[in-house]
Amino acid sequence: MLNDPALSTGFEQRWNQSPIWQLVSGVDDGTAGIPDGTDTFTINRNTGGFPQGNTDLSNEGMPGGHSIAGITGTGAPGRDIILKLADATIGNLTILPSPDPFEILAERDRSITIDGVISGAGDFLLARLGGFNADGVNEDELITITGDEPNTITGNFTLFNSSNSEPSYWVADKTGAFGQTPELTLEVRSGGTGIASLRFTANTVEGEGAIDDDATTFFIGNNGVLSIDAGVNEGVGEGKLFIDLAGTGTYTEVPVGTYDNTEDWIIGDGTFTVGASFAPLAVTSIVYEDDPTSVTLTWNSKPGQDYLVAYSTDMLDWTSKLTPVVPGSSDESTTQAFDLSSVTELDNETKVFFRVEETSE
Repeated sequence: MLNDPALSTGFEQRWNQSPIWQLVSGVDDGTAGIPDGTDTFTINRNTGGFPQGNTDLSNEGMPGGHSIAGITGTGAPGRDIILKLADATIGNLTILPSPDPFEILAERDRSITIDGVISGAGDFLLARLGGFNADGVNEDELITITGDEPNTITGNFTLFNSSNSEPSYWVADKTGAFGQTPELTLEVRSGGTGIASLRFTANTVEGEGAIDDDATTFFIGNNGVLSIDAGVNEGVGEGKLFIDLAGTGTYTEVPVGTYDNTEDWIIGDGTFTVGASFAPLAVTSIVYEDDPTSVTLTWNSKPGQDYLVAYSTDMLDWTSKLTPVVPGSSDESTTQAFDLSSVTELDNETKVFFRVEETSE
């Protein structure tokens, strides 16, 4: 269980008070000005020249929302970046190895979006501290990991609610949101009574969703809960999910299986599969019947994914489809028979090829 070393400190270094960040590209707003817009910058305490210890960069007092194109950083014993009083969008993040995780803290009930690529071998702590405003943190005040490319981070990745009682909401809204992290942890600070909610919004090809099925071990700690959208089946490999919802410090392995909102750690109408190292999509069996004319196909599949079958006589044109659309079974393979007697295009053909395809979201 994570103990936040910055909880007992009150020092916050504003962006423009001293040169504790270094502009890489964009517009220099003056000595240690405010990085924004197209700016990329570094906070690299490994190279010297940057304050050590409890250095916090805050956007307090900035007008409107705050947008930064890219950050490269190393961790310190305290928080590294505090975003509060305004919504913020961050592009690419590069996390360099250091003794402490690089921490971005969303303070108060504002929305934070990371829409680039999170990379690097360092550990990353993406935290929320709420409860400063009268209405608290609401479900539409999110910390969202999104974008068009998978993240590639190889350090540990922690989603941490450091509030005593307020909830925190993260959204994993892209394939590979957590990169190749060996450990993903979702938890509320020790003794905290709020929730740490992580929402999954989409499945992708061959079983890979926001979490890499084979690379990542997932720890759901104190008051952690997964919010899974209807039709989504997120998953991890066998032996890669552990829970400690009461925050005792002792995690229990979750057995192989597919789980839904009958579990204390899942809300929403989707599912979560343990043992989700799905084989690549491929047809594993074809059984052809001549009278009546039909074909029965078996292919590797995953729960929650719909499939359609295309056919071709030349292996070039795959625009023709068989019906019906087939939902993936609860197992790792699906079998479906198709009536070919009404497919007049095949009446005079001596051979035909079949291909199974995943439907798009």
